[in-house]
Amino acid sequence: MSEELLNRIFNEIQDMKQNMATKADLSNCATKDDLTNFATKDDLANFATKDDLANFATKDDLANFATKDDLANFATKEDVADIPYIKTAVNELSVKVSELSGRVDIIEKEMVRKADLQFIYHKIAEHDREIFNLKYQS
Repeated sequence: MSEELLNRIFNEIQDMKQNMATKADLSNCATKDDLTNFATKDDLANFATKDDLANFATKDDLANFATKDDLANFATKEDVADIPYIKTAVNELSVKVSELSGRVDIIEKEMVRKADLQFIYHKIAEHDREIFNLKYQS
């Protein structure tokens, strides 16, 4: 091997050494063992991104809403349903609604509709013309 070739190889090795990291350079870097408890990209695939959360409410948005603790002393739907006078009132209203529903059905069957009246108005107008013609053209 020629001296020139050896010098070129030596210079390349020196250039590589300058660009290589040393143990001291890597002392602040994490090792493979240090990363065992961290999530991988695959682990994070089912999590929401910042963009996914853009349409959700923030804590500030929810500040004026009631919490579970705020609502603890309020009656539930079940509590209210058990109050006797409310049950009675609901039952009475149910009976009245049923009665009114039946009456409305009868009224709808027997009532005169606008179309019916138009036919009658048309017939009255025809008779008025006939009477007029009989009176004034004879």
